[in-house]
Amino acid sequence: MATIDGSSFYGDLGSSYRLQQPAQKDRQALGQEEFLKLMLTQFRNQDPLKPQDPAEFLSQLAQVSSVTGIAEMKNSIATLADSLYAGQALQAASVVGRSVLAPSDAATLAAGETVRGAVDLPASTQAGFVRVLDGSGALVREIPLGPRAAGLASFEWDGRTATGQGAAPGSYRIVAGYRSSGQEIAADTFVAKRVASVALGGDGGRTEITTTDNQTLGLGEVRAIY
Repeated sequence: MATIDGSSFYGDLGSSYRLQQPAQKDRQALGQEEFLKLMLTQFRNQDPLKPQDPAEFLSQLAQVSSVTGIAEMKNSIATLADSLYAGQALQAASVVGRSVLAPSDAATLAAGETVRGAVDLPASTQAGFVRVLDGSGALVREIPLGPRAAGLASFEWDGRTATGQGAAPGSYRIVAGYRSSGQEIAADTFVAKRVASVALGGDGGRTEITTTDNQTLGLGEVRAIY
């Protein structure tokens, strides 16, 4: 009859049910608590006739605290970046199908619709203007802005020519500026465009919006959402 070695059996059984030991701490790393213990030990055992410089210990302690603080701050910044990226993604997705005010001089006139935009005036003026040009560069309509303060001055083109007739649907160019001392000074233009899609950057570094006329821009370039 086969016999069972008791010591071998219980030894194997003990190894199967042995409690896991906690992971050994990296002995190469010196934590803040260990450093304090080391500092106090050095103070107790120092030669009274040749005391150690306490400023050196305090400097070393400050370095340990700084390293710990930097590590914690790095983790906090990473968490904040993830939160900001998630918020940016939600904000970008909400603009699909809506119109945004984008830096552009290209406008698309659809049948029965108007073109909206804005002019970035660098100074207040009494003689601001917006000109609508066709594909050949011919003037279709000039829209006076009237007295405006510096900043964004909105405008709207109803799709009619200078003679009051309806302009053909299609692409047009918008130029703007203001008159000062007998000269015309150009100004940047913005055009309202409908958002077709949103592309989220893999690293959260840049979220891009694509409009229905295939213009691509970042969220930071959008001046208004309609």
